[in-house]
Amino acid sequence: MIKGEKIRFDIHKILISIYKFNKTLNSKSIREIIAKYKQSDVNLINNVTLNSMRYQYHVTKIINLYVKKKLRDQERILLLSAITQIVYLDFKDYAVINCSVEIAKKLKIYHGFVNATLKNISKNKKKLTKIKIFYDDLPKWFIERTKNVSKIDKKKFIINFNQESSLHIVFKNNIEMNNFEEEIIKTSDTSGFLISKKNPKDIESYNKGVWWIQDFASFFPLYNFDGNNKFDNYLDACAAPGGKAFQILSKKIKITLNDKSSSRIKILKSNLKRLKFEAKILNEDFINFKFKERFDVIILDAPCSSVGTIRKNPEIFFKNNEPDFRNLLHIQEEMLLKGSHLLKSNGIILYMVCSFLKIETDDQINKFLRKNNNFELYNFKLINGESKYSKLINDKCMKTLPTSFLNNNIDGYFAAFLKKNK
Repeated sequence: MIKGEKIRFDIHKILISIYKFNKTLNSKSIREIIAKYKQSDVNLINNVTLNSMRYQYHVTKIINLYVKKKLRDQERILLLSAITQIVYLDFKDYAVINCSVEIAKKLKIYHGFVNATLKNISKNKKKLTKIKIFYDDLPKWFIERTKNVSKIDKKKFIINFNQESSLHIVFKNNIEMNNFEEEIIKTSDTSGFLISKKNPKDIESYNKGVWWIQDFASFFPLYNFDGNNKFDNYLDACAAPGGKAFQILSKKIKITLNDKSSSRIKILKSNLKRLKFEAKILNEDFINFKFKERFDVIILDAPCSSVGTIRKNPEIFFKNNEPDFRNLLHIQEEMLLKGSHLLKSNGIILYMVCSFLKIETDDQINKFLRKNNNFELYNFKLINGESKYSKLINDKCMKTLPTSFLNNNIDGYFAAFLKKNK
């Protein structure tokens, strides 16, 4: 098997694993596939894999135009990847077609059908690039759960659905940012969007521990939290890879870092070492772990559907089933309850999810407040932020869509501060 064919065969395996077996790009089995390749090949794999998932709705419409028979999963996924490369990516058509035919043979798919279909599409690809998708083309579960999203926002979402957001970075302090060797678009006195297309690891100041990567929506709540001047003992319950914890550590405030995942703990430790931060680290199930301490502030970046990060994680829509909302909502409720027991009087829980679905955001907070009358929403203030960011605050909570602000360079996120009165 020649190199290009081998790479595309592995791309096919990755896409099948995500679609049929509910894997993610960070799953161990997929990481093992990618680990065999050098970085340039990894970049190619990521490019084709991510864009195959991003363009799945466009490609489905193309397939429906040129294929009249019912396709099996293996056939559909093979065509999806090949058509994405031919129509939407900068690859030689003949190379893509030849590799796809050889892969079809190995998968015992009728290769003559694959060859004829792809050649036909190749001849007509200019007009096929104009195919559009609509909100109704997205998964039914997502449409059903976003009825509260405005028509304007839905339109923006579709327009920018396939666009990768810019990299947002956060500095230890404004001095480090002012000395930064690359161009950025400032979003605060210590953060901005990186203009350079370089790999972050190729930038000297990254390796020296001057800054870290953190989406603006994730960065914004703690940046504007006036409690940083009042409280001195924090817990980050789901800390890895560490962005919010680093915000606290940069202010020289005590924080305990916990994460259930051992593999994510390794990433957290690596980031701490690079940034020259030190903190107590726990590798425990937050809900069941018996903490001896009580905390002033508990950060709960809870497990969720992650739909707010859809452009970074298109597999959310690609999987052949919807997120397990029943389990996710239960975990969120249990984490909030656990946090309430570990909090000192007048302490704060910062509840965050990278989702804009009502069931994971407003509904979850309202349910918690009904059951816990000793808690109230702590007013979300713009202590450090500019007035232009006030539109991110709604009903005392931060609410963002992936396309609502900062030139569509922000994740969909929700954040609420919950104060314990006694």
